[in-house]
Amino acid sequence: MTDVKVSVIIPTYNGANKIPVLLNALLQQTYTQFEVVIVVDGSKDNTVEILKNFQNKFAACKVVVQENKGRAVVRNRGVKESSGELLIFYDDDIEPFEKSIQKHVDFHRQYEAALLTGGQREVIDESASDIHNYRVYLSDKWLAPYPESVTRLTSGNLFFTAANCSVKRSVFTMLGGFDERLTDAEDYDLAYRAMERGVAIYIDKSNKATHWEENTLPRMINRQRQYSRAIVKLSILNPDRKTQYVPSPTRTDKIFYWPFSFRLWVNVVDKGWLKYILPKLLRYKLYDMTLHSWAKIFPDKNLNS
Repeated sequence: MTDVKVSVIIPTYNGANKIPVLLNALLQQTYTQFEVVIVVDGSKDNTVEILKNFQNKFAACKVVVQENKGRAVVRNRGVKESSGELLIFYDDDIEPFEKSIQKHVDFHRQYEAALLTGGQREVIDESASDIHNYRVYLSDKWLAPYPESVTRLTSGNLFFTAANCSVKRSVFTMLGGFDERLTDAEDYDLAYRAMERGVAIYIDKSNKATHWEENTLPRMINRQRQYSRAIVKLSILNPDRKTQYVPSPTRTDKIFYWPFSFRLWVNVVDKGWLKYILPKLLRYKLYDMTLHSWAKIFPDKNLNS
């Protein structure tokens, strides 16, 4: 892969306010031999108009517009519209560090058949909401077990996000791409299927990309609910996957988490009022319990009431 041809594939939905940050970061990459394929997934904002300002700044940039069908379909469409032998996926709210593409290329020069997921950096912002910084804390906590280097993953510590990942086209084709029946967890599913087929999965936390997202507690709850539904669907589609088992909440669970299941409490947490009366670790523990209550114990409770 001395002169590897790279395709950078970007799914976007209503990304007009986010995708310019990503595209400007791509213009600053140290590795410059790549095409950009952007698939607009039925956006209702002015994403297409924004993209017109960037197309002539890249050596090759294709914009594809389609009806809204979800990330799995969009990423597969991006692959079909691309021509590179190495596929790099970035989400539209990601800002990759300037050596990100180079790191993806260097990795696949060394490993013949593998999937690579990069590091995702969340940014602490003292001027932001307490919930935003809690989300950063969670992200750091989830990634803490993985070292700052290329590390092979096993079924016991499998982590994979398509927000910043890469795979050779030949491997992607062999795996059949992302499962278009899924609306979430499609990246985890791809990695799981790859591992079942003997394809090595790696994480490189040093291949960083900053994740820009305005976090609120209701948004986090809805995101967790969406992911939980996807995991349930995966367990139905793949009943032999023991790791996909999702236990139902017990009566004891419901009694214990009931105090955190009131919409008024969500408002209190989301407004950040606890920041002024409780230490951080205690606040974050209460936030954990609130998120778990709404996302896992009472997933059907109306969040808007």
